[in-house]
Amino acid sequence: MDPVTPLEWGRILIGEQPPLFLLEIIAKVGIVYLIALIVLRTGGKRARQQMTPLEMLLVVALGSAVGDVLFYPSVAIIYTIVILLSVVVLQWITARLKRKSPGLEAFINSKPKQLIKAGQLIPEALNHENITKDELLSRLREEGISNLGQVEYAFMELSGGISVFQYDKGNEVEGDSIIPDEQEGDFLRS
Repeated sequence: MDPVTPLEWGRILIGEQPPLFLLEIIAKVGIVYLIALIVLRTGGKRARQQMTPLEMLLVVALGSAVGDVLFYPSVAIIYTIVILLSVVVLQWITARLKRKSPGLEAFINSKPKQLIKAGQLIPEALNHENITKDELLSRLREEGISNLGQVEYAFMELSGGISVFQYDKGNEVEGDSIIPDEQEGDFLRS
C-alpha cells in the first residue's frame, strides 16, 4: 500500500478516481442491493427477526458504506455519500413499488405461515420456515404452554416472531405434552 499523506483534503473528500467512477458506484450499489434483497428474502423470517427485509438491507448497506470510509484511506467521503444516497433512493423506490404491486410485496415480505392448527404441528411449514420442532416447542413453553392441545393456531409472522392463539380454557383438544421429559434426559439440571 502506498504511503498516505494525512489530511490531504482532495483525497479525503473527492478521492483519486475519475468522476465517472461515481456512476460505477451507483451501478454496483444497485446490483448488490438486489442480490442482498434476494439473499435476505430467501434466508427466511427467523434470520431477520423484528425487521422487514428492506429494513435489514438498509441497516447492512448503510453500516457497510459508513464503515469503509472510516477504515480505508483510499475511500473518499464522496463515495460514501453516493452509496448512502443510492441506497436511500433504492429503498424509497422499492417501498413505493411494494405498495403498488402485491406480487412484489409478497416476494419481499412473504406472508405469515401457519405452524400449528388445532393442536397439530404442520411439518411442511416448519421445514419451509427453517425452524425445528424443538425450537417451536421452546417458544411455546415461553408462552406458558405445556401441551400442543392448548394451541388452536400458531403462525410464524413476518418479523420472525411466533403468534400463538390458545383455545379457551376447557375447549382444548387432545395433544402432546411439550414439557421436556426428565427421565429421557431432555434437559439439564442446574
